[in-house]
Amino acid sequence: MAFAILVLLEWLLLLAAAMIFIGGIRGALAATLIMSGILWYTHPDNFWLWELIFLSGVGISIGILYYFLRKAGQSNIVAGLAGGIASLVIFGAFITPLLAILAWALVVGVGLIPKIKFKEVAWGFSPVLWRAVMGLLCVVVGNILI
Repeated sequence: MAFAILVLLEWLLLLAAAMIFIGGIRGALAATLIMSGILWYTHPDNFWLWELIFLSGVGISIGILYYFLRKAGQSNIVAGLAGGIASLVIFGAFITPLLAILAWALVVGVGLIPKIKFKEVAWGFSPVLWRAVMGLLCVVVGNILI
């Protein structure tokens, strides 16, 4: 029974990380609810101590993501990148990696070689990279809490 609960908690952590990566700020808020539920389940005696620390980290992370989204919106270059990378991951789970890259390039590709300044390209990719970092942090912090 304990093994099944651990598997369920790990599945919830992966779900929260995927919600952050695909959903952006809304996904991060939904992942916060999942992580708070896990925190309440694993640490009911000192829940509020951990919750305040956790919520402050979430607030800072969402603030940084909001900043990156604003800067990426000002550069106006990579609008569909998060959906393109998410579709690459989904295709990669069901199709061989070579076919996934080919399908992504033909169907969902978003023009990864823009002919503009490198600074604008870096700001365009920053929200996607920060979402990936937030997803990894979600899994790592969740495993520490479990």
